[in-house]
Amino acid sequence: MQLKISSITNLTDARFFSAIGANYLGFCFDVLNENNSSIAKAKEIINWLHEPVIIGEFGNHQTKEEIQFIAEEMNLNEIQLPFLHTEKDKLNFEKFLVLDNFQSTVDCRLSTDFFVLKMDIADISNQELKYFIANNKVFIETDFTKDNIKAIVEYLNPYGIQITCKKETKPGFSFVDEYAAILEIIGFS
Repeated sequence: MQLKISSITNLTDARFFSAIGANYLGFCFDVLNENNSSIAKAKEIINWLHEPVIIGEFGNHQTKEEIQFIAEEMNLNEIQLPFLHTEKDKLNFEKFLVLDNFQSTVDCRLSTDFFVLKMDIADISNQELKYFIANNKVFIETDFTKDNIKAIVEYLNPYGIQITCKKETKPGFSFVDEYAAILEIIGFS
């Protein structure tokens, strides 16, 4: 199972997730998102990591030109966009499309590499959801806890999971212990 991290804003989280073998490390470049990162800050953090695979995360309002500029500055090959982004098909990158909730009307033949599904725990027994996950490369994100992550992962068997980083309460005070406790249950440590 793959591990994708979203919205990295500090070196502590980046180094932790890199060390445990996260497959993708995401930096949000959407200035309207509270977890956004500047190009300079993201580069500063990335310079401390060993060969990370970086994903640029963008919002609906960002233009193709803005995304391409940031991708070039960051040397990105992968980007994450909202499912409804109007220019998603014009961007030549490996793509992660974000679904804010499960929609049975999603066309599984879309031209994308991966889906990131922000699912509600209540939807876990939905058979259409399970079928969608089984037939696509889907990273699921939900309110994972030590008590539920193993059951969710075993039942849905996703391609991967996404963990969204929380902002540090103050420099050096990260949620690494919380992330570690949850991920250790499914074999990341």
